[in-house]
Amino acid sequence: MSQTLTPLRPPTTPAARPAPRPRRRRGSLLGRIGLAVAVTVALAPALFVFFWMLTSSFKQQVDIYTIPPTWFDFTPTLDNYREALTRTPFGRYMTNSLVVATCSSLLGLVIGVPAAYSIARYRQTKLSLSLLTARLLPGVAYLVPFFVAFTALRMVGTYPALILSHVIITFPLTVFIMVNFFAALPQEIYDAAEVDGCGKLETFARIAVPLTRPGMLTAGILAFIFSWNDFKMALILSDGDSRTLPVAVFNFVHEASLDWGPMMAYASIIMLPVFILTLAAQRHIVTGMTMGSVK
Repeated sequence: MSQTLTPLRPPTTPAARPAPRPRRRRGSLLGRIGLAVAVTVALAPALFVFFWMLTSSFKQQVDIYTIPPTWFDFTPTLDNYREALTRTPFGRYMTNSLVVATCSSLLGLVIGVPAAYSIARYRQTKLSLSLLTARLLPGVAYLVPFFVAFTALRMVGTYPALILSHVIITFPLTVFIMVNFFAALPQEIYDAAEVDGCGKLETFARIAVPLTRPGMLTAGILAFIFSWNDFKMALILSDGDSRTLPVAVFNFVHEASLDWGPMMAYASIIMLPVFILTLAAQRHIVTGMTMGSVK
């Protein structure tokens, strides 16, 4: 009896399919490009003003009034900065701005952080609603009441008047930022602190505050920036001795003309500390402004 053997066929591998096109990657790339274009268009006016201010600060008066304007074809000079620093008591104005901005931001944190903790921890919706209403009011609405009150108290032209006015305006923003940070803390942290025997004040000081330091940094930076750039309150509530840097720009405004060169140099000097501070802490600022928006 014969047995026939069938030859074994080599295993055949299926034909490789073409790799699918990376549609998601293309979509995400197009989305990023579109977002970059939209952000550039939205920021173009502000960037143009910044560029115009910076270039004008290095121009001579003749080059500033040239039509059509020259953006690059001019001889840069530092005379505007020299005049801006020597024509006015820059050191005194800088000291005033630093004192008012630092004290108002710190005092705002001292008052705003406990208020935000109380709202987030004990669900005080009515207080939160009242602070939100105050946040919606424009700063110019406080000018007349502040001037009348501080005039009656004989505080116009003093540091406390400027500091208190800035604290009142930035207080709702500080509370709004810190409420989101305190609300993001899990309930288990408070329960564990209670089991360990911590009281309400000790839980706030030793548990909640250390965990929300990024929020405090964000709120403090934003309050400092507002106080540093404030013009309206400082114009109404200050005098020659307590004048801050934004108000000091008026020294270059005359009845018949404007000293554009020194004015642009002065504005560039005022903007430089805030610009550096924003770049150094931009990650904390973005985190603080978006905390609690997505859970």
